[in-house]
Amino acid sequence: MSALTIQENVPLSPLTTFKLGGPARHFCAVSSTTELLDALALASQNNWPFFVLAGGSNLIISDDGFDGLVVKLELGTWDLELDKRTLTAGASCSMKEIVDASIEAGLAGLEWAGGLPGSFGGAIYGNAGCYGGEIKDSVLAVKSLTHTGEEKTRDNKDCDFGYRDSIFKHVPEVIVFATLQLQPGNRTELRQIADDHIGHRASRHPLEHPNVGSIFKNIRVEDMPSEHLATFRDSIKDDPFPVVPTAKIIATAALQGRRVGNVQLSEKHSNFIVNLGGGTTADLLKLVEQIKSEIDQRYGIKLEVEPQLVGFKH
Repeated sequence: MSALTIQENVPLSPLTTFKLGGPARHFCAVSSTTELLDALALASQNNWPFFVLAGGSNLIISDDGFDGLVVKLELGTWDLELDKRTLTAGASCSMKEIVDASIEAGLAGLEWAGGLPGSFGGAIYGNAGCYGGEIKDSVLAVKSLTHTGEEKTRDNKDCDFGYRDSIFKHVPEVIVFATLQLQPGNRTELRQIADDHIGHRASRHPLEHPNVGSIFKNIRVEDMPSEHLATFRDSIKDDPFPVVPTAKIIATAALQGRRVGNVQLSEKHSNFIVNLGGGTTADLLKLVEQIKSEIDQRYGIKLEVEPQLVGFKH
């Protein structure tokens, strides 16, 4: 067994983009699959709950923290095989790194993700998407480890991708590496597309405050109550199938600026909640429930939280 350094009561909020949440009861960082296997074994031996943290961009952590072992994943290397037009990357690579690497190589397929926060593994875990693209469109294979240390490799079909969903949300496994199949592209054009998306995020999203990105999933057109569909018909977009943007629904209800404690529904983008400084997860969840309740009462729409909830008692 490798010499893992286990720390106790480590604050998790600095490791997330929301800057919210309590500490990890036990914590370690791993930079190889061997160390990850050792961490999994240690958690099993001690009967500790187990959670893997990478970019920290799509998480809501309880104020009580996580009463188990949190593993900070640092598998941050990638490899481009230009002849095969593939990119293989460690789960903790940032999306920025692999988007930039693919564009520099003149390979298309990730330019839609320009400005997308978080890690590569997290993007696969939640089938991240924006601007009409989704990570599933390029995934060739994903390698994972079960919590008992068994290695698994899945092809695209076996990943069971859905809207902001994958099999990895439903099985006790840790994504460690994945391979993308990309296509030839014009480097200049790809860079322009990615930069346009980065600029759009900068102008439309409240990046000046800690946030977790979109707080609610968009609403499939078929899930919209028919009596309200006409109100939002002009806002329907492909994401990548027809949806009504939740930001439009919330804006129509004029809820922007709603605040509980030091968390606030952004006035800049109505599907973002921001931490104004010193916020708590408890206040965040109160605000989320207020928004869900009002949207349900007004439009009969059931909003679904998009980020992963960590450390909450079920």
